[in-house]
Amino acid sequence: MKDAFFTVHSGLPREAPGDADSLAWALDVAQTPVRARILDAGCGPGADLALLRAKRPAARLEGLDLHAPFIDRIRAEQPEVKAEVGDMLVLDGSYDLIWSAGAAYGPGVTAALAAWRPHLAQGGVVAFSDCLWRTGRPAAAARAFWDRDYPGMMDLPGHIARIEGAGYRILGARWLGAAAWEAYYGPLSERMAALRPGADAELTEVLDATQAEIELWRTHGGDYGYYLSVVRPV
Repeated sequence: MKDAFFTVHSGLPREAPGDADSLAWALDVAQTPVRARILDAGCGPGADLALLRAKRPAARLEGLDLHAPFIDRIRAEQPEVKAEVGDMLVLDGSYDLIWSAGAAYGPGVTAALAAWRPHLAQGGVVAFSDCLWRTGRPAAAARAFWDRDYPGMMDLPGHIARIEGAGYRILGARWLGAAAWEAYYGPLSERMAALRPGADAELTEVLDATQAEIELWRTHGGDYGYYLSVVRPV
């Protein structure tokens, strides 16, 4: 099943919702220096690294991800970026900005914030997005999906509490809009349509599950969303 998943996700520009507007907003809130050292933790295939490069061309950019094909692609397409296969919780540098789009849920937001804190330069900032409930009474279908895929998903008050509990203060935060979701689901839908003809049973199962996820967002996307937080240690 893992092979089928990565077949579906091969060649996509990104692996989570996001867009240039939200990234530019985060850089402004963080007041990221022109020559900053920036890490994209859980960088996927590198869409946000390209956006970061466009916004901060003099910055030193690094990307870290566990999936080697993503890193190979970044090295081929963005040779200016130092891209490495590795665990986002195991760092060896000091950064002005640690960026992470939708990836912190893997190890857990609390664990990620704790691991990243010692690797922030003086005045350094973390900007990360995580999926949260936007209502206390989500649709049954939305609840069932996220209870399976992200059992620890929080609401906004819980999210704020864990950030503050990890010793950070929030400089700014906002919900990602529909354009950020379309930037992810649009190319994914096109990829699925290309793979559907002739797909074997295992690939068909992954395609069906992914299609259900997209349809869930189109039907009940108001019940949940990605929340982008720009935070700094207290």
